[in-house]
Amino acid sequence: MSNWAEIFLLMTKTTLLALCNPFFWLVVVIVFTQYRRTVYLEKKLFGRPYNNIWRQTAYSIFYGLLGGLFGSFFLISLGISLENIGIIYLWPLALFLLLFNPRFLCFAYAGGLISVVSLAIRFLQPYWPVLGEGGLCKGIAAIHLPGLLALIGILHLTESFLIFFSGHLGSSPIYLKTPAGKVVGGYSLQRFWPLPLTGLWGQIVAENSEFLTGGVAMPDWWPLLGEVLTPGGGEQVIYLMVPLVAGLGYGDLALSRQPADKRIKTACYLAFYSIILSGLAAASIFWPVVLLPAALFAPLGHEYIIHKGNRDEFSGRPLFQADSSDGLKVMAVFPDSPAQKAGVLVGDLLLAVNGEPVGSEIEYGEALRQNYYRILFNIKRGRQILELPVNLYPLPASQTGLIFAPRRWAKTFVEIKQGSFWQKIRRRFFPGDG
Repeated sequence: MSNWAEIFLLMTKTTLLALCNPFFWLVVVIVFTQYRRTVYLEKKLFGRPYNNIWRQTAYSIFYGLLGGLFGSFFLISLGISLENIGIIYLWPLALFLLLFNPRFLCFAYAGGLISVVSLAIRFLQPYWPVLGEGGLCKGIAAIHLPGLLALIGILHLTESFLIFFSGHLGSSPIYLKTPAGKVVGGYSLQRFWPLPLTGLWGQIVAENSEFLTGGVAMPDWWPLLGEVLTPGGGEQVIYLMVPLVAGLGYGDLALSRQPADKRIKTACYLAFYSIILSGLAAASIFWPVVLLPAALFAPLGHEYIIHKGNRDEFSGRPLFQADSSDGLKVMAVFPDSPAQKAGVLVGDLLLAVNGEPVGSEIEYGEALRQNYYRILFNIKRGRQILELPVNLYPLPASQTGLIFAPRRWAKTFVEIKQGSFWQKIRRRFFPGDG
């Protein structure tokens, strides 16, 4: 077996060990909580949940494991060492930022802020030597920023991988009030992944240390992005594989395109962002002046991708909006519902029920109640007119499983509110205050 094959076999075993880390299951609990919030919103909008919390959490664990192997491959290949990149500061800050927005459960924001603070402390230390004496400031100033920023780049390359393959799963239908005041139909894409990873931890040991037994030799260029350790006489540098845990979150809207199309575009943007950030991290090893642009690019570049995606969605033509056409446009079909079993698809136009034209959800409900035991949908799909029998009994008439595009008089919807950072803090901790 070649050296690299041995390394990646050991990497896989170490990644699986991360599943025994209590922090992994803490992230799973956080993921479960976020999906519960999504299901609560579905209940408010449509009367019952569209997604299953347990299924969503299971998908996240499965794809998180795949993403962990993907990310670990790059961490090991590039030799990003974890011994001095500020992991101990990343988690508390990321969990704190989560209080303000679910998408802030992301190291781009925490890592970018820590990097900027580290650079500021380094700049100010000659003028205020006391900054180098305190434990916290001294520890942040000593962070190996190229390694930290490279880690963020690799994690977001992993996120682009996860979005590409699973970002559209569990998309939640919503009625959204746009900044222009119109209520449109679309999808909320909220995905969260617990990520078991394998990282490297550098150690300087004696040349006859028992740690060297069974070790694997690495190429001369390796590690490419890790901190360079300088052993003394009779000493040698070794790198240990250690299991660690990260959490990734993805929040997006699909209004003018289907979720499956939106996630491809977002994944491509995020991969491009990751490559740029990783490139800046690598360049900063040779040109330290690049560190500040790289540190600022980590959170700001991530925010730009999110805002550009939202701007594109709001400026495009909505897929589901109130119009004057006859019939009701199907925006979503509940899983395992009578409508899904009958073959109704998203985008279908429901023209009539049992021969009775339906131009509103009120007329739709009346048509169902008139002949509850025999239901026939007249559907327009593209240029085809189809007749689909629906077996609803013994479920109530409200349980056919269809969500239609919102009408002009829709009263229940989601509205995106902008506010200052302080206003968000007030709304989060003092919801009844002002």
